[in-house]
Amino acid sequence: MKSTILRAGLGAAVCACCSVGSAWAAPIAHVSVSVSSVQEKMPPLVQKRIAASIQTVGNHVLLTHDSGEVLANGEEYNRIINDIVNRVLIGYTVESIQIQPGEDTTLAVQIRPWGETIQSVAMHVDYGALPDMGRRLADGDLRNASSIVENLLVGLPVDALDWADGTIKAVMESELESQLPEFYPHIAITPGRRAEVEIYLLPKLPVVRNVDVAIEAEHLPRVIFLSARKNIEERYAGLEGLPVAFVHRHERDIQADLRRSVDSQWVIRKYKLKVDPVVEVGENMKIQLCSRTDFYDIQAGAYVDVGRDDNSGDDTVLKAHLGRKIGGHHEVYTQVEFMPSSVDWNIIPGYFYRWGKYTRLGYQYETDDDSSHVWVRQYLGKKWMLRFDRDLTNHEDEIGLTYRVHEYIGLEYIISDHDNWLRVIGYL
Repeated sequence: MKSTILRAGLGAAVCACCSVGSAWAAPIAHVSVSVSSVQEKMPPLVQKRIAASIQTVGNHVLLTHDSGEVLANGEEYNRIINDIVNRVLIGYTVESIQIQPGEDTTLAVQIRPWGETIQSVAMHVDYGALPDMGRRLADGDLRNASSIVENLLVGLPVDALDWADGTIKAVMESELESQLPEFYPHIAITPGRRAEVEIYLLPKLPVVRNVDVAIEAEHLPRVIFLSARKNIEERYAGLEGLPVAFVHRHERDIQADLRRSVDSQWVIRKYKLKVDPVVEVGENMKIQLCSRTDFYDIQAGAYVDVGRDDNSGDDTVLKAHLGRKIGGHHEVYTQVEFMPSSVDWNIIPGYFYRWGKYTRLGYQYETDDDSSHVWVRQYLGKKWMLRFDRDLTNHEDEIGLTYRVHEYIGLEYIISDHDNWLRVIGYL
């Protein structure tokens, strides 16, 4: 029905223009439109869209017509444009129209909203099942979202949402995606003097599926980090469900938060440890806590020998290592071994030199058989280690190849001059 009225109005305008005069001294080549509200300031997007609608009407009614003829019949043109615009606009009525004819004709239109206008906006973001940490990071990205939404809606007649809703939502979604590109925003607007805007955020794939926290404590017993590890795991489980790209973008923020969380753990404060957190972002996300000390080397563990041809029966050994670092390369230490089967002890003082990052050369004395040993350990990455031990007293050699199955468990296959066996190692 509106399109029929528009065509009728345009036809009447053309007929009126044709009947007024036949000589066109200055044909209208362009129509520019300005729109203002006499009551409340219009949202810029709505103002732009209304101006575009009036521009279409002005082009149909005025283009190619003689500017002198339009000037002479200004009241008639004013009435036609007024009538058509009032039928096209919803939520506004035309207050006044001023036409300044010329080759470049200007059309100044003042409109007045009728009915209620939107005075304020209540915005709510629905994150779905997103965890708290993800919500806090996303809230930081959307800190300007409320002002964007208010600029689009405040001052708009409630009834105008019937025709402006689609455009406003499209602009809102575009703005939100520019601020939070890793999510799909979906928007629902409930009109009223206090309009309600509900924003639903759907994460884009791929997302973080799980977060694994590992402790690398070469010089300290891992058991003292159990509570710290549990706390870190619980906190950063909050990254699960977040888009991987989102976590990548916030990696610096997460690193800073992780550093604060690690430094706040009691074991870190108590022993004044240096812990370097390393984050590997992906669907299976990893957080590595690398603990180091400048002075002490404290380790504890146990091992069980399987398949060893030894009449001593001491297949199970509990072990502790207490070392004092000297500079960056030297260490003096004492190892204590306890054999539960024979209730025997082996005290092992020694020294070793760190040659580069992966090689250690050492000497030690074992009290259980009064033997002196020299040894070499060559680390082959984080998982593998090759060990050679020369017993200078008994003139025997032992070679071991260790594989680190888990941060708490390792397997070593040992070959000696008289035997070979498997050793299961537990690291505490």
